[in-house]
Amino acid sequence: MRKKFFTLLAISIVLAITILTHYLGWLKPVESFFRYIVNPGSKAMYALSVKINNTEEEFTTSEDLLEAYKKIKDEWLKNKINEVELETLRQDNENLRQELNFIKTKNYDSIGIEVIGKNIDPTESTLIINRGSKDGVREGSPVVVGNGILVGKIAKVEEKISVVRLLDDNQSKVAATVINYEKSVGLIEGGYGISVQMNFIPQSESIGVGDIVVTSGLEEKMPRGLLVGAVQAVEKEAHQPFQKAVIKPFAKFDKVTIASVLINVE
Repeated sequence: MRKKFFTLLAISIVLAITILTHYLGWLKPVESFFRYIVNPGSKAMYALSVKINNTEEEFTTSEDLLEAYKKIKDEWLKNKINEVELETLRQDNENLRQELNFIKTKNYDSIGIEVIGKNIDPTESTLIINRGSKDGVREGSPVVVGNGILVGKIAKVEEKISVVRLLDDNQSKVAATVINYEKSVGLIEGGYGISVQMNFIPQSESIGVGDIVVTSGLEEKMPRGLLVGAVQAVEKEAHQPFQKAVIKPFAKFDKVTIASVLINVE
C-alpha cells in the first residue's frame, strides 16, 4: 500500500514539473522536434479526411446517387454495344473470307449480298437481300455462306432487291446426295421453318446418322457438292419404297447477314 502511494506521488510530481516547464517555455525545443516528426503523417490524414468529406458532399441526396448510377450504367452499356459490334464485324469478315476462298477455288461467278430483312409470314422462311435484277441476280440461283454451305435459292427478283427461300421453307425443294456407299439421292424439302428433311431415298440403301448431305447437281442452276447438312435421324416404314432422313442444316438461317449468290452455274 505504501509502495503504491509513493508511485502515485512520483507521477504527480513529474506531471507538475512537465506542466510548469511547458508554461515557462523550457520544453519548446523538445515539442518542436516531436511536431516535426509527426507533421507529414498528420498532413496526409488531414488531406484524406478532406477528400472523404468532399465525396460525401457530392452525394448528399438520393437524386445525386441515382444520377451517378445512371452515368455508370450508360457507360457500361456503350462498352457492351461496342464489344458486340466488333464481334459481329469479326464474324462477318471471317464468313466473307471463307466465301471468297470457296468461290475462288470453284471458279464460280458470284454476287455478294447483304440481308436487309426477313419475311414475317409464319408459313414462310425467307430473307430479303439488297441485290436484284440490275445486279445480275436470277431466280433459282443458289445462295451460299462460308465454305460453300447452301442457305437456299432465289425465289423472287425485283430491280434492286430479291427474296431468298431458305432450305427450311415449306416450298423449298433441292436435289441432294448422301455421301455414303450408295451415293443415295433424294429431295431436300423444308417444313414451315421448323425442319429440313430428305425424302424419296430408296428403302434398300443404307443411311446413317452423321452422314453428310450435299447438292446432287441434278437440277438447273444448282452445282453439285454444295454442303446442305448432316443426317440427324432416319425414318423407315415397312413395305414402303422410300425412306426419309431428318437433316440438320449446316447453315444457321437466323444468323445469316452476308452471303453470295452463285450465277452462271451450268
